[in-house]
Amino acid sequence: MRSAFLHRLILTVIFSLSIHVFANENPSGSASSIIYTGTIKGKVIVKDSTEPMAGVNILILNTNLGASSNQQGEFVITNVPVGEVRLVASFIGYKSGRIPVKVENDQTVTVEINLQEGFLETGAIVVTGTSTPRIYEEAPVRTEVISRKLIERKQALNLAEALSLQTGVSVDNECNNCNFMQVRILGFDGKYSQILIDGDPVINSVAGVYGLEHFPEEMIDRIEIVKGGGSALYGGDAIAGTINMMTRRPYLNRIRAKYQGVSNDGTYDQQIGAMAEMVNADLTSGAFLFASTRGRDPYDRNNDGFSEIGLLKNESLGFNWFYEPMRNGELNVNLHHIHEERRGGNAFDLPVHEAQIAEYVEHWRYGGTLRWQHRPSSVFDYRTYYAFGIIDRKSYFGGLSGDTAEERLQALDLYGNTDNALHIGGAQFNYHLGRHQVTGGMQYTSDKLVDKTVSNPIYFLDEVYRNFGILLQDNFQFGTAERFEIVAGARADKHSEIKDWVISPRISAKARVNNSLVARASFSTGFKAPQTYDEDLHICGLEGDQRVTRNADNLRPEKSFTLSGGFEFQQTVNNVPVMFAVTGFYTRLNDAFTERFVSSVDNIDFWERINSDGGKVGGLELDLGVRPLSGLEFRSGWTYKKSQYDSPLEDFNTTNFLRTPDLSGYLRFTYDVSKNLNANASISYSGEMDVPHEIAVEGESEPDLILERSQSFFELNAGIVYELPMIKAFNLKLNLGVKNLTDAYQKDLDYGADRDPAYVYGPQLPRRLYFGLDVSF
Repeated sequence: MRSAFLHRLILTVIFSLSIHVFANENPSGSASSIIYTGTIKGKVIVKDSTEPMAGVNILILNTNLGASSNQQGEFVITNVPVGEVRLVASFIGYKSGRIPVKVENDQTVTVEINLQEGFLETGAIVVTGTSTPRIYEEAPVRTEVISRKLIERKQALNLAEALSLQTGVSVDNECNNCNFMQVRILGFDGKYSQILIDGDPVINSVAGVYGLEHFPEEMIDRIEIVKGGGSALYGGDAIAGTINMMTRRPYLNRIRAKYQGVSNDGTYDQQIGAMAEMVNADLTSGAFLFASTRGRDPYDRNNDGFSEIGLLKNESLGFNWFYEPMRNGELNVNLHHIHEERRGGNAFDLPVHEAQIAEYVEHWRYGGTLRWQHRPSSVFDYRTYYAFGIIDRKSYFGGLSGDTAEERLQALDLYGNTDNALHIGGAQFNYHLGRHQVTGGMQYTSDKLVDKTVSNPIYFLDEVYRNFGILLQDNFQFGTAERFEIVAGARADKHSEIKDWVISPRISAKARVNNSLVARASFSTGFKAPQTYDEDLHICGLEGDQRVTRNADNLRPEKSFTLSGGFEFQQTVNNVPVMFAVTGFYTRLNDAFTERFVSSVDNIDFWERINSDGGKVGGLELDLGVRPLSGLEFRSGWTYKKSQYDSPLEDFNTTNFLRTPDLSGYLRFTYDVSKNLNANASISYSGEMDVPHEIAVEGESEPDLILERSQSFFELNAGIVYELPMIKAFNLKLNLGVKNLTDAYQKDLDYGADRDPAYVYGPQLPRRLYFGLDVSF
């Protein structure tokens, strides 16, 4: 009955709003119709100069009207409603400009917009916090942006490396054999962070294990990070936060090829990529294509014959195509294929089943999206979409325990395979009603998982997880010049593993105190269904034994709420941009998942996921920035927090969250020395933390479980980018640098075949030198 009622409710809302849109297109909500006869023409230039700016986004507040500036900085917006409107112009790296314009019937108004240089992320268009496009500094929900320029300056090879140097975010290596990566937001394990591709949650259970390294930098346009519960917009898994990887789309006609070679303390890692983008003359159609291949040799830090960094081979291919068959309507198709092999352990010259220890996985991933978006009026737009992520994985987790014929046959039992097919479909609408923007939508997800990785068939998985969600929110601006803004909404989800509907409300507020100071506060909720998670599909153990985690019977879903608040100050002092932001946060987690050791059966250590009383994380974030000279930017971010469970963990007698330091931070600078030369450097800090350690005991079937206290680390990076003067329309860039200059690395590594592969912490890689070549024309 409740399901039928919710279906009828959302359909009634959409139908009623659609009738209202086409019957009355008045953004102010009055009964009279508006004659769209005004036109705004203009030019965008750099402040205190005559230099035109191309590619600037110009929007009219409280409508869907807008345009982009051409190579001469010029733009035209037609069909503008008469009366006073507000133009907002934005371009990444520049502080957005906002000016009032009075439009009259059958008149053309000419304006000039001056934009001033800001920080690397200012001026970016973000979507994650509200599920609608907003300018970074105007967004009511605090959003952190990793821009394309910053990804290139980091010389990041993939999504995992691109996420480094962000306040409150860390990417950690969880296994010395296969290098399973997890991204932690505010100290929560990776399973609490939802990863999206273009706003769609298509990173499924299997992709969550190694997916951070699957996606090459060639396909990434920017990354948006929103901390706190995100289930009100995106459903389950968004307890700690949401990471939205936006893929690249074409803007001009260009071909680019790149090479990067890395020496990891003497072992080699190299990546070759190629990209092409094409658009037609009237910009109604275009395509972006990319291809990438990477090869990394294994690295043995302590010379015990077993790798700390595993062998890696990756090939990626994909494209993004758009077509506008009608005015204000766009069809978008993107597809990608990723093939990856990775192996850790020893005896890399032998088949995996003949090594003492081998963790080997081979992935074939196919993913993509089909999306239609349409703006039938200045106050109404909608989109429908279908997205998928399909993974076929072959694996081997274990090793050869001896040289007898029986032991060799037993080693062959450790091969496995996993199939995971995720399909998502949905629709969303946005309706502007005066200073309100109402957003609604629905989404259906089907996630089928068949896993036969474990040697014992009793632990095989064959599950289908389904979820249906309905979203409704209101984004309301009020006060003079829209100084105040509130976003309130909720999402209702019916998950196949949960008996009742889960309601996830949230409310966010923003107040612009003056032109320099913005205050934000939010209350958000999240939930996590009791299904199989990424780490369940990563199997490791001692001496080649398999460690398996499965859900206990009657496992309850986790639920959370997050309170956050703070302010951001941005001002230009004597033409010097300055930024200072403070954010306090508190997350309460109820029925928190934890694990307990159950037993050992043959070569399997069986662990069980259970509910604990709960936990909490609270702390403070500090972000600083200054651009003392044009082209010179200093940024720093620090996080201090306390993360604790309500009751001590059963195996370690501690209430602390594991593998998460209380204090972490970074400092980075980038300097355009000249038009052709950029220098950059960074230092990151990670404090002490509690790390679990399993130690094999000779003659005993169960290992000792010890809680170790890690050391703290400083990691220093430096690099330069030099663009060689070449012929017109041909660019050649050289990249040279060093990462982890001081070779900060874990000192107490385990040795030999009986090591604990999960006892790993600190910087992911040793000192490494890199050289890159980038050609575009």
